[in-house]
Amino acid sequence: MPKAFFIGIKGVGMTALALAMQDAGWEVSGSDVQDSFITDSILSSRNLGVRPLGQTLPTNLDLIVYSGAYSPPNSDIRTLTLAEAFAELVADKLVIAIGGVGGKTTTSAMLSVLMRTAGRDVGYYIGTGSVIGLDSPGAYGTDPYYVVEADEYAISKIDLRPKFALLTPKILITTNIIHDHPDIYENEDATLATFTELIRKLTPGSTWICNPSDPLTATILNLQGQALKAIKVIQYGSDHPLFTKLNLSVFGDHNRLDALAAVLAAIEAGLAREEALTAISNYKGAERRQERIGEGSGRLLYDDYGHHPEEIRLTLQAFKEAFPDRRLVLVFESHTYSRTEALLTEFASALSLADLVFVMPIFESAREKGIEHSVTHSELAGLVEKLGTPSTPLDWKTAASTIASESKEGDLILTMGAGF
Repeated sequence: MPKAFFIGIKGVGMTALALAMQDAGWEVSGSDVQDSFITDSILSSRNLGVRPLGQTLPTNLDLIVYSGAYSPPNSDIRTLTLAEAFAELVADKLVIAIGGVGGKTTTSAMLSVLMRTAGRDVGYYIGTGSVIGLDSPGAYGTDPYYVVEADEYAISKIDLRPKFALLTPKILITTNIIHDHPDIYENEDATLATFTELIRKLTPGSTWICNPSDPLTATILNLQGQALKAIKVIQYGSDHPLFTKLNLSVFGDHNRLDALAAVLAAIEAGLAREEALTAISNYKGAERRQERIGEGSGRLLYDDYGHHPEEIRLTLQAFKEAFPDRRLVLVFESHTYSRTEALLTEFASALSLADLVFVMPIFESAREKGIEHSVTHSELAGLVEKLGTPSTPLDWKTAASTIASESKEGDLILTMGAGF
């Protein structure tokens, strides 16, 4: 049995890959920080030993996989980034890749649950701690098809290509194409170029499932018309005939669109239409995606991973529509200074859709440590306030008591951000 060691194994992507490789016959262990993380439970239950970072590597290793958050180790053992190791794992699979800024985790989870419910033992790789209806966020599977959450972020600190550049999908879903990760993509044009290159890589006979109401998607459809003739293009939106036939447990039109994309991909992968529509109803949700945490003191508590203005806007709209009689209290932690600074106005506009906003200190990524920052959470809160929504900057020491005192019975409290 080959042996692999993961440096930074607790990250959701690293955990998903480790579990999939374990399924494929690898003996897997790894190292990471000792802080608690959402993947701790699944790593423990699958007996994937996690040692502190910096300890001596195990003996007789065949492969080292390292997270993009770390530098490669100084070792003679074959060493790959997460993206490289994953591309090798699925080299013989028919990849269904789900990309986009917002919706890719949910769509990947929906499609994986759908296919497995229908009796198809697909492999899957999903960037979250857990999905209701799946044993783990990563599996290898015996089916020819493999569902992949395709990440547009950089492969590593020294390889700034997107992770999905190493994939050649048989079926590609793009939920949307929006400028994000300003530390990697300077502007919207750079984002557009990256996704255009991914679509151009599709081989004859492949399928691209896309929503033409997204402006950059429409741009690609218009500019790449000749290049797209060799592939099948399936367009979807709220006017699609299957949109109203979806029976879902999750709320919000953005979730219905994600479910529709998953159903269309399943049909392309061989499921009958009615079979796919029936199976999608078994999707009950994923961790930190409009996740209901509980209720206490008359307050309903939800948690969500949204950290881009467009994700935030769609999610808040969904909550307002689903709970029209509740005041929506948002507790938001912006993720990375670079994103906050580049999209500050857009963040303020999106956050203002809530009825009351508390803004936590900005999450500082490892790449940003030691750098002087020109934007603060107080500035963001002030911009939200100027748009007419009460907004208060908080610190972590007093946040709980302040939120408890300023919220009231009947409120829906939503914590939101990638760093919570």
